[in-house]
Amino acid sequence: MESFGGSVKLMLFIYALAAVISLIIAWMIKYLFVVIRMQSNRAERSKKAKAATSPMPSAATPRRKA
Repeated sequence: MESFGGSVKLMLFIYALAAVISLIIAWMIKYLFVVIRMQSNRAERSKKAKAATSPMPSAATPRRKA
């Protein structure tokens, strides 16, 4: 009976360890997506700021004829 009780304790420990590791990885992935979203928002604001400073961006650059 001692080996059965020990194996159950080991099983519960491994299950809890796997749950903790899974939660940690889930939080890391969530944080990664938050960082990506922040970067895209920053890039979008930068584009809007550049567009607001130059009234006609296409007229500002001369076109070359090939």
